[in-house]
Amino acid sequence: MDWEKLPFGSREQRVAFNEALCRHLNERKAEWARDGLPTAGFRCECVTLHCGARFQLSPEHWEEARSRDNRFVVAPGHVDRDVEVLVKEYPEFWLVEKRGEAEKIAEAME
Repeated sequence: MDWEKLPFGSREQRVAFNEALCRHLNERKAEWARDGLPTAGFRCECVTLHCGARFQLSPEHWEEARSRDNRFVVAPGHVDRDVEVLVKEYPEFWLVEKRGEAEKIAEAME
């Protein structure tokens, strides 16, 4: 599938879809980790469609990241202030929350 050509009506829709896709992949990794299987690290859930950043998350950090439907985990510096706000900084990753239309879309995709 050509992810660049998906029919999104707005930038916020594309951003929310990209982050929801990465979140879905990370949820699978969290399941593997709970089952004791190795993972290559969690994906950055930033707005950049082809971001390759990865980082390790403890079970506690994963739960914190998933504590709100509009909260995402991103690599340091991967914040798009047009659609999200920085909530918390950790050395290996940051937590952001969507705002406005992107927040509504992210919550609806849960």
